Amino acid sequence: MAVINYSKKEISAKIVYYGPSLCGKTTNIQSIYSSIKPDQKGKLVSLATEADRTLFFDFLPIEIENIRGFKTRLHFYTVPGQVYYNSTRRAVLTGVDGIVFVADSQRDKMEENIESLSNLEENLNYYGKSIKTLPLVIQYNKRDLPDATPVAEMEQILNPDGYPYCEAVAPTGEGVLQTLTRITKQVLKHIEMGTSGKQQRAPEPVPERRPVESAPTQQHQQNNDYAPPPGLEPSPSSVSPQHQSMAESPGEQASFGGRIQIVGTENAKIISANAISIPIRLKIEGDKRMFTMDLAIKLDSLLPED
Repeated sequence: MAVINYSKKEISAKIVYYGPSLCGKTTNIQSIYSSIKPDQKGKLVSLATEADRTLFFDFLPIEIENIRGFKTRLHFYTVPGQVYYNSTRRAVLTGVDGIVFVADSQRDKMEENIESLSNLEENLNYYGKSIKTLPLVIQYNKRDLPDATPVAEMEQILNPDGYPYCEAVAPTGEGVLQTLTRITKQVLKHIEMGTSGKQQRAPEPVPERRPVESAPTQQHQQNNDYAPPPGLEPSPSSVSPQHQSMAESPGEQASFGGRIQIVGTENAKIISANAISIPIRLKIEGDKRMFTMDLAIKLDSLLPED
C-alpha cells in the first residue's frame, strides 16, 4: 500500500520482483540499477546465500516525476526463489503496490514457474490481496537460450488472464527497462486514481465518549475495520474547505466538541475496483456549519437479495 507523507510531500510505493529460483530477479534489479542516473538512485543492497542469489531483498529507491505536487519514490525488492524461504517471501510482500513476475523460459523450468506463481497468489491471499487486484507484469526471461519455450505456449500456461508481459534477456538488459516502464506506469496510475479529489478518506473517528445520535453511524463505526484501498488519503490541494476543517493536517488532529448528527447522504461513488465512497452530510452540536464526510468502504463481495 502506497505510503503518503504529507509533511515531506512524498509518496512511496513498493514493487516486488517475484519468481522461481535463479530466474533472473536479481539480474533485473542490477540491470536497472546500472541504467539509472546516480542522482536518481539509492544504495543497492544484495544479500546472498549458498543456495540462492538473494536471501532477503534488493532495495532500490528511485525518485520519479511528481504526482499532484508529491514527489514519488519507488522501492524495488526481490524475493528468494527457494521454497524454504517462503516466510521471507511473504514478509517482502507486505504493503506491495505492484508485482513483476519473472518467469524462466527454459522448458525444464516450467513446473517451477507454475509453482512460484501459485505461491505468489497464496502469499498475497494471506494479506487479503490477489494478483487480480494488483498491478502485475509478467516477464518471460532468458529468451536467448536455445531451449526457450515459445512465448505463445508460456502465455497459455502462465497467463490465461492476459496480463501485460515482456520478453527479456536480463544479463544484456534486453526487455528489462521495458518491463520496468510497464509496471511503473501501472503503479503510478493506481496511485493517481487513489489520490484524486474524488477519493478522500474519512476523517478521524470521533472518540467513543462522545455519543452519536444516529444508529446508522454507530453501525458504520462498528464495521469500519477494513484497510482502505491504496491512496485514499487526499492531497491537501484537493480537499474542499468543508473537508479541510475536518481533515487532519500535518502534525495536527482536528478536534471538535458536541454531538454529531447525520443530516443526509448522497449517492455512493465507485472509487476503485473493490471500494465505494458514500458522502455523508453532518452537523456538529454548537457549530452552525455543515460538514461532509466521505465514508470509504471496501467491498469483499456482493450478494444478491433472495
